[in-house]
Amino acid sequence: MPKPHRKACIACAESKRRCDQQLPECQRCIDRDIDCLYPQPKKRRRGDAASLLTLPQAGPLPLPIMQNPGVPAVSLGDWPAAGLGPGLDHIPLQPDTHDLISTTPLFGPLPGRGELSGNAASPWFLQEQTWVKEHQQPHGSAGVELDPFIHAVEGMLQSWVRTGHNSFIHERLYGGGMAPCLQDAFTTLAAYTTCTPAVKETILQIAEDRSSALACESLPNVVVGGGDGDGGAAAVRGHLACVHALFTYMFIRLFDGSVRARAAAEGQLPTLRRWLTQLWNAMQRYRNEYHNPGALASQETTAGISHNFSGHDYYDAATELWQLWILTESVRRSLIVIETIANVYECMVRGWAECTGAVMFTARAGLWEAKSAVKWLELSSVESPLLASSLCPERFISRYAAGEIDGFAKVVWGCAVGVDRMQCWIDGTAGTNRV
Repeated sequence: MPKPHRKACIACAESKRRCDQQLPECQRCIDRDIDCLYPQPKKRRRGDAASLLTLPQAGPLPLPIMQNPGVPAVSLGDWPAAGLGPGLDHIPLQPDTHDLISTTPLFGPLPGRGELSGNAASPWFLQEQTWVKEHQQPHGSAGVELDPFIHAVEGMLQSWVRTGHNSFIHERLYGGGMAPCLQDAFTTLAAYTTCTPAVKETILQIAEDRSSALACESLPNVVVGGGDGDGGAAAVRGHLACVHALFTYMFIRLFDGSVRARAAAEGQLPTLRRWLTQLWNAMQRYRNEYHNPGALASQETTAGISHNFSGHDYYDAATELWQLWILTESVRRSLIVIETIANVYECMVRGWAECTGAVMFTARAGLWEAKSAVKWLELSSVESPLLASSLCPERFISRYAAGEIDGFAKVVWGCAVGVDRMQCWIDGTAGTNRV
């Protein structure tokens, strides 16, 4: 007679978390220092034995069994099985990724500095695996819809000048003030979006002149406050401001300039890509400093983010964690948008583009729009923040309702799978919720 497989322990079942079903206690209960009790198996009649499911007895359930029971399966065709690379497959789909902070009571103290310094207990958005870039072979533009993404990014930039933020520039990112180079770019973009045909060429000339002057600078020289470029939140934010400024000028001239302006902007693409690499390296250095208490002088605060949670109340600690996520998530999303636009342009010009590496981003709806640190922490603790790759949307589309996914993810994934398929998913999962 086949042996029935064990069910999840009572604690994991009540919390709706994945249980490894180990005896005498599962690892999740051990980590949380709570009693681990398994439900008693029901007695079955002899004739029911053949109806029992036979599943592997060792190890966790395979990922396909994690299908969201609240979301109908949506078939979007024969997509290639795009992997996440060595050691990354579990990151976007791991149901307990957010447990690194979800065990904190809503009105209790956050983990201490020592608890955050180790990789195993790091905030979910700082874990080393989530900063590995995913690559794929060079691909052509055949079958890829380029115009919708261009229009979507154009809308993001217009939203920035209207509201002060968009899907890759968080409304709190530059709360302390924009760098002068970004102020110039913002002003130029605002003038461009409202200009009349009579002055449009003048605005394009201004964009070209300011872009050329900015691109001629050495990146550390235009960082906010003359930062040394070696790390710290201020240096990362300064690098990001320079990247945003140069990208703003280039977007205007690449897609709405004269042939001469377009050629000049294309010549600055290598500079923009080099600045993106420097930005990524600066973010990595800062992340390493955050992990290493010895790398930070005493317990000082860098650009409003202190590195010692000890003695802070819940609000202060939550705010620090939120600000750190805002900076890292803005870097992630900016790299995705800018690299994708650069690749889209290269596909339009020469028919193909080389993948420079895709990064992961937070795909859970509501986190980017959260208006307070406490709300953000609550949302990221209740359900997985869904760190996602921009290159494998099929893993999420088949598992989650569109309402659970951030609008930024829908734009990025739409570039990969097509607007019609994305709309099919949105319509097919309307009104459903995760169970």
